[in-house]
Amino acid sequence: MAVTSHSKRAFLFSTTLLSTLVLGMAGAAMAQDTAPTGDTTDVSDARVKDVIVRAERSKAAANAPSKASLEQSQPQSIVSRPFIDQAVSETTDFTSIAALSPSAASSGAANGAGWGETKLTLRGFQDGQYNVSYDGIAFGDTNDPTHHSNSFFPASTIGATVIDRGPGVAGDFGQSNYGGQVQLFSNKITEDYNITLRETVGSFGGWQSVAVVQTGKIEELGGLKGFFNVQANGAKGAQTYSPLHANNLTMKFALPLGETWTVTAFATKNYNYSHNNDNAGATLTQVAANGKDFNLSNDPTKSTYYGYNYIIKDTNFEYLRAQGDLPLGFQLDSTVYGYFYKNNTFTSTDVTHADLIGDTTAYGAYVSNSVFAKAKTPSNPNDVIGYNKLNKYHVLGNISRLNRDFGFGTLHLGLWLEESSTNRHRYDYDATLGTTVADNREKPLCASYTFDATSGKYTCVATADPQWNAVQYQEASKWWQTEMSADFEWHVTDKLTITPGLKHVDMKRTVAGPVVKGDKSRQPQYASNTFSKTFQFLTTNYRLTKNWSVYGQYATGGLLPALSTLYSVDPTKNTVEPQTTTNYQVGTVYQSAHFAADFDVYKIEVNNLVTEDPIDAGFYFNSGKAKYDGVEGQVSYAFDFGLTTYVNASVNNTKDQAGYALTKAPKDTFGAGALYGHGPIKLALTYKRVGDQYMKTDPTDYLVKAYDSTDLAANYDFGKYRVKFQVTNVFDKRAVTSIKPFKGAAAFDQYYFQAGRNVQLTLIAKF
Repeated sequence: MAVTSHSKRAFLFSTTLLSTLVLGMAGAAMAQDTAPTGDTTDVSDARVKDVIVRAERSKAAANAPSKASLEQSQPQSIVSRPFIDQAVSETTDFTSIAALSPSAASSGAANGAGWGETKLTLRGFQDGQYNVSYDGIAFGDTNDPTHHSNSFFPASTIGATVIDRGPGVAGDFGQSNYGGQVQLFSNKITEDYNITLRETVGSFGGWQSVAVVQTGKIEELGGLKGFFNVQANGAKGAQTYSPLHANNLTMKFALPLGETWTVTAFATKNYNYSHNNDNAGATLTQVAANGKDFNLSNDPTKSTYYGYNYIIKDTNFEYLRAQGDLPLGFQLDSTVYGYFYKNNTFTSTDVTHADLIGDTTAYGAYVSNSVFAKAKTPSNPNDVIGYNKLNKYHVLGNISRLNRDFGFGTLHLGLWLEESSTNRHRYDYDATLGTTVADNREKPLCASYTFDATSGKYTCVATADPQWNAVQYQEASKWWQTEMSADFEWHVTDKLTITPGLKHVDMKRTVAGPVVKGDKSRQPQYASNTFSKTFQFLTTNYRLTKNWSVYGQYATGGLLPALSTLYSVDPTKNTVEPQTTTNYQVGTVYQSAHFAADFDVYKIEVNNLVTEDPIDAGFYFNSGKAKYDGVEGQVSYAFDFGLTTYVNASVNNTKDQAGYALTKAPKDTFGAGALYGHGPIKLALTYKRVGDQYMKTDPTDYLVKAYDSTDLAANYDFGKYRVKFQVTNVFDKRAVTSIKPFKGAAAFDQYYFQAGRNVQLTLIAKF
């Protein structure tokens, strides 16, 4: 399969233009206070625009990469478009943008910025334990609410990022109001017609082309205005034999209806093709022989052969939003949305073997797969075994908000309705012979189970039907979610605001399939479960002076049980409830003409951790607790001659019930840098350090030491044209960023490293 194709790229763009007739929506601008440097929010959404403008009243806050707002009621960091445009890698994704804030950590993709998936942690909470939203719509996978960093919204489509370190307010809807929220917002629609072209070339054979056409206000069409954002990119990749190419088309239009109503439509379509293994990661043996960039090879006798390992992803996301005034002083904001994700993966089963030596006397006939130590016996033991994995889902929903300002306070009512439909499978095949040659290596399917009352154990009664011997799982699942919220933003005085709120969540999930994805059993399953929970919120904000505020938050959050809790012999015995957090946070924000600072302390108690029964696998129950606490802060100072310096840091403690630090939870973060702007010159030097973290509770073998990266960006504006020079990982650090422990021999542990130095040059033209 060809890695790049200009004809395919043109075809994708043309079909994308047709598919985006199903459109979405965003926001109408409201009158705002003017920041010292002008309103440079680059977003249209009135809610986040108001937050950014208020946060950037201070020159120091306006220039800093991450800042807070005097009005906030929970720890929050704002990264606006001007900084993204000036200092961030052109090819990156939202995780690198969010990682600029305290308590946020991301190593970036091992294949280079934007050339692969990466994960973000917030205060030690993992992906799937916090929401990610775009223009107020939370999105994520439908088995667990995890995210794919480069599958929906590349950096060119992000106008601002707001990181909430807490469960938010009652009206923040999503599948995981548990550990925080990363809010992404689309770019601003301008009043005037203009075109912006961006062309990037860089390390690892990387390139990217972006064209943005702003239509400006079209009076003949009733004041309709909008933009098209077209992006194409590709790279050989920082890792061996790991090329990627991708296309994205985004469009957004707004139409005023009368004096008080606006309808906004938004749509985006994304396509990714990459060479990677479904369980990528190199062992220390592979690293010692081939280096830290080793991923795939060009040897068809090995499971690392790039021709056996490729991933095709198609996604789209659209919404239609109406905003306006109703009688009796009410305002309505209602959004209908949908999104689609399809991951079609072809992969060898296992790449952690020592195939570099190729010593069959040491490893037997299974040198290609390590099945001698790990996998089940294949039907063709001398061949490379593989599988096709499909994950495809559609999500439809509606978010409606009704607000009423009474003068002394504002009532906020919200309703969220969402349904999803998912199909997933994994089919085993012989990769050496081709994807159409099935490999019958799975255990027999359990047609039914017998229960022994004395031992309390279930015994599988196998079926002789051979059609499922090459199917690990084939299932369909659905969910229906409803969330209702109410809070009242009470202005007790002109200095004190208190906001109590409630949110009620209902969810039903079903799974149906001849073979479900159970780790311990192979069986048909047709089951469902339902959950219901109410969460409480109470926030305060007090203005000590015009430019100094203190705030506090008490809030509860929740994480609904994963789809895997239905993978059981008897799902009725899985009486799990949502995992919950109780959050206590206090903080302060100060801003003056040249100085901005904010600090907070937090304590989070986690209850109802979902655990699989260690004796009777496949059954789940609530057990255990965890604790998170820490201190966070960010400070910036703006000099009169165009220089702004900043520092942000956090100390993050986590403990499970036994007193061990939680895995993959950095103990601290530290960021610092300097930004300079004078005339046509803009420079940015940023530094980020991620503290020690454990990949396993064993403190000796699985401690990942702190790692850091320094980035540099230089811009020169000629007026109509601009040149941007950007270097990621200036000092070429190659530290270990993560380890995936193998359940058996440590020789099969997989290691992940920082990508090497990445140099990019971007030419920007505006017409």
